[in-house]
Amino acid sequence: MSINSRMKGKQGELELAGVIFEQTGIRLHRNLIQTRSGGYDLLVGDDQEGPVADRLRQYAIECKRAKAATPAYITKWWEQATRQASEAKKIPCLAYRADRHEWRIVIPMSLVNNDLPKTIDDINYTLNLSVVGFGSVLRECG
Repeated sequence: MSINSRMKGKQGELELAGVIFEQTGIRLHRNLIQTRSGGYDLLVGDDQEGPVADRLRQYAIECKRAKAATPAYITKWWEQATRQASEAKKIPCLAYRADRHEWRIVIPMSLVNNDLPKTIDDINYTLNLSVVGFGSVLRECG
């Protein structure tokens, strides 16, 4: 991994944390031990309280910032997110942004309706949301 891609990743994580804060009022910070442990990218601040913070703590947020976000990339990133979430015993959450595009959030579709398939490893059973939509899910789906 080059210095430029590491820097782009760091900037992407900080940018996403800011965008989620704008939607939820919850502060996230970078998981600084992730590279050593292979973990997910963002954590809820210890001082953050309330139902939205509690819901966000259930997610293993994997953040991707790339030149392009093709369906093949998104599928590969989702596979990584589900692996990491499984290891952490959390819900997978993929956040990605391609150059000149807005952030998108991918989560299992069963989170919004328990009657939907509980399959999380398959990208076909996910929702691809805007950050505003993700904020709504965090506020409304408990």
